[in-house]
Amino acid sequence: MPSLRSVAAIAVLTAVAGCGTEPAPPSPGAVSLWFSSLTGSGCAPTGNGKKQLPADVETLVARWTATLLTKAGTSEKKTGTQVAAKSALAAGVWDVNNIPVTDSLDLDVYGCSKDKQVAWIGRNTGLKVEEGPSQPARIFLAPIGKLACTGSPAGEARLGEPRSLAGSAVLSSGEVVIAGGVSTWNKDTGEGTAGKKVDSYDPRLGHFRAGPDLTVGRILPHIHAIGAGRQLLVVGGMASIKRLSTDGDKFVLQTLVPDKIETAAPAIKGEVVDLTAGTGSAKALKADINLGAGVYVLSSSIRLDKSILFVGGVAPAGEAQSVAHRLNNPEELGSGGNGKLDPPIDLNSPRVRPALLSFADGTVIAWGGAVKKAGAKAADQGELIGATATPLSVTGPAALVDDEHLVTIAPVAAAVARTDDVLTFLVAGGVPVKDPVSAAKAPTYLVTVTKSSKTAELRAVALPGDTKLRAGLFGVGVPLDGRRALIGLGLVDLAAPADLAGHCPKAVPTSDCAIDSAWVVQVPDPLGPADQPTQLSLVHAVGFGEPRFGVAAAPLPLGALVAGGQASTRSGSTALVLDDMAAVLTVLPSSLDPKTICN
Repeated sequence: MPSLRSVAAIAVLTAVAGCGTEPAPPSPGAVSLWFSSLTGSGCAPTGNGKKQLPADVETLVARWTATLLTKAGTSEKKTGTQVAAKSALAAGVWDVNNIPVTDSLDLDVYGCSKDKQVAWIGRNTGLKVEEGPSQPARIFLAPIGKLACTGSPAGEARLGEPRSLAGSAVLSSGEVVIAGGVSTWNKDTGEGTAGKKVDSYDPRLGHFRAGPDLTVGRILPHIHAIGAGRQLLVVGGMASIKRLSTDGDKFVLQTLVPDKIETAAPAIKGEVVDLTAGTGSAKALKADINLGAGVYVLSSSIRLDKSILFVGGVAPAGEAQSVAHRLNNPEELGSGGNGKLDPPIDLNSPRVRPALLSFADGTVIAWGGAVKKAGAKAADQGELIGATATPLSVTGPAALVDDEHLVTIAPVAAAVARTDDVLTFLVAGGVPVKDPVSAAKAPTYLVTVTKSSKTAELRAVALPGDTKLRAGLFGVGVPLDGRRALIGLGLVDLAAPADLAGHCPKAVPTSDCAIDSAWVVQVPDPLGPADQPTQLSLVHAVGFGEPRFGVAAAPLPLGALVAGGQASTRSGSTALVLDDMAAVLTVLPSSLDPKTICN
C-alpha cells in the first residue's frame, strides 16, 4: 500500500473501497482536515492550511456511516470508527480502513483533548467512495463553543464585501447563502445603501464562494431556496435606509427605515438566482408576477414545505399592512413558471416585521410586530395563519402578560421544541410598540403555543447567576438541536442603561449601544411550574469583541454561522461601521457523549 503523508494542519486519512456489502481489500483515499485557529478577542483570520494541528488535540477520532445498496435493491448502513493519536499523526500514518464502496458516506471527525473531552468537531456528508484511489474530501474542524473564523486555501474566509442586514437561507445541502444587505454606510449623514453581493458558505469546506450578483441591491430581502438544486428566490427588500430620529439623544423605531417609504423598495420586485457552478447571473422575474406582501418594506416571510408565506409590512403609502399572501409551488419560478398566489389572508392586526414559526402542516405562528393606533396589547401578540388567520389567547404570569413592553416590532424568535400540535420558542429583543425609544425594555420569555386550543402560554426565563439573556433590534435567534438556541447581539440604545453597560463598552456620544455578546441556552424538559421562571441552562457565552447588529445568522449541521453586521448607526465614528466578519459557532450535538467518543 502506498504510504500516506501527514502535514500538521492537514491530517490525511485513508479510505478503503469495497464492492457491494462485503469488505474489500484496503484501497487508499484521502480526507484532508483543515483546522481553524483563534487569535485575540473576537474572530481574527485563521491559520488554515498553515500545517499546524490545534495544540489541545491529543487524539483524532473518525466515525463513518456508509449507505449501501444490497442485491435485493434495498439499502443498508455500515458504520466504522478509527482512532489516531497525535503522535501517530506526527509520524505521518493514519489508515482508516475497510470503508466500502458507496455513493453516500457520512463522516464525522472529533478532536479530543487531554482530559478526554471533544474540543473540535467537523462533518462531511454524501461523500463518494470509489474502488481504488479516491479524490480528497475536506472536513472543516472548528472548536466547540468558540467563534472560529471561516476560511481555507480553497475559498474565501469572509464575505465578499462588508455588510449588515443581509438576507440568509439554508439550502438542502446544508450550505448557507447570504445575499444583499447594507453595503455602504455614510457615517456623516447616517445613510446606508443596498448591495448586490451573494456569498454561499459550505460547512463541509469551511469557506465561502462568491455567487452571481443580484440584479438590484436589497436590504433585508426575503431569500428562500427553491427547486432541488441551488436556486434562490429573492423578493423585496429596501434600496436604502437612513438613521432618523425625533430626539437627538434617543434611539427610536425610525432608526433603520427608509427616509421615504414610497421610494424604498428595489425597482425589481423579485428575481431568481442560480448558484450552480458555471451558470450565469441572477434573472429578474416577469413583471406581471405578483408576489403579494413580499414586496412590502419590513414584511416577513417563511419557507414551508410547498409554499412561501409573506406577512405584513409597510405599503408605499406608509400604512402597516394586515394581510398575508401564500405563494404555492415556488419551484415553478425557477423554471420560468409563475407559481400560484392564493387570495390574500386578512390578519387580525397590522404587523411590521413579525417573527414567523411553523407547524408541520404549514400552519404559521405570527408573533409580534402588531401595530395599532391605540397601541398593541398581549391579546394582539400572536395569531395562527392557515387558510385564515385566528388570534391566539395569551395566558401566563400577570407581570409578563401585562407588561406594556411585551409587544415588539422585529422580535427575535427561535423554536426549541415542536410536535404536530405544540410549538415552544424563545422570544427576545425588538422594539416595544408602546414606547419605541429603546430595545432595552423588551422582555425575554418563553412561549408555548397549542394549535388545537389556539392558546399561547408565556413563561418568564432565568439563567444562572446574574446572566441576562437579551437581544436588541436586529439581533440573532438561531434554533439548535437538543432544545437549544443561540440568542443575542442587536442594537439597543444610545444611552446604555446600567444593566447593559457591560454589553455596550463603546456607548459614547458618537456611537450606539449594540450588544457584543450572544448566548447558547438550553430549555429544560419538562418546563416546570408555569407561575415560576423557567430555569435555562447556559451552554456557551460567546463574546464578539465588538458591538454588532444586523448580523446574518443561520443554523449549520453542527451549530450556527454568523456573518457581517454593523457596529453603529451614528455619525462621527472613526471605526469601520460595516463588517465582513464570518465565523462559525460549533456546538456539540446533544445526543453525543464526549467521554464515550474520546475513550
